[in-house]
Amino acid sequence: MLKIDAIIFLNGKISFGILKKYNIKGIYLICADGASNSLMKKKIIPNIILGDMDSSKPETLRYFRKKNVEIRKIDDQDTTDFEKSLMYCMENNLKNILIFGASSKRQDHTLNNYSVLKRYYKSLNLKVIDSKFEIFFIDKKITFDYPKGKSISIMPVPFAGGITSNGLKYKLDNEDLELGIREGTLNISKKKNISIEFTSGDLLLFKRHFHKVQQI
Repeated sequence: MLKIDAIIFLNGKISFGILKKYNIKGIYLICADGASNSLMKKKIIPNIILGDMDSSKPETLRYFRKKNVEIRKIDDQDTTDFEKSLMYCMENNLKNILIFGASSKRQDHTLNNYSVLKRYYKSLNLKVIDSKFEIFFIDKKITFDYPKGKSISIMPVPFAGGITSNGLKYKLDNEDLELGIREGTLNISKKKNISIEFTSGDLLLFKRHFHKVQQI
């Protein structure tokens, strides 16, 4: 993913230290409701704040209104603020997206965020960024460079079949992974070039951060 069209901030743990390593100038910033409170503290000005507005503090909204930030209240309770943000991206042709704050203080919110991610990853290029990992669904096949001897994880959601890997210590050869039966966490890179492919299901990849500055 070389070009980033937008960054979505969710109301979870936002890794601002990692965010500083990205050149976000000129990137469209979308704030999902309660994440606005954290952005205000860091003096980050989004292009839009959207959601049902049940988590943004009144003083936060006043602050951003003075900064001429668009605030869009969406009352639909059938979708989360994350999904509302992704729908906004689709409506505005924003395809390549980084997501900060997907790991919530509540585990049910965190799991739901990954469920939403699964629904949209074939329509949008989505990558979750936290303090240690870049996390995204693989679309059938991926090849990438990676330092040798470093941890890497793959997770079926809930099933992925016919997985073949190259460059990993614990190699997979046309094998299946399934939650509750067999997962693919805590593998180790054996080569500098890693490839993973699979034939069915959905597979989540956890890659460690190693870059100093990501140009986007």
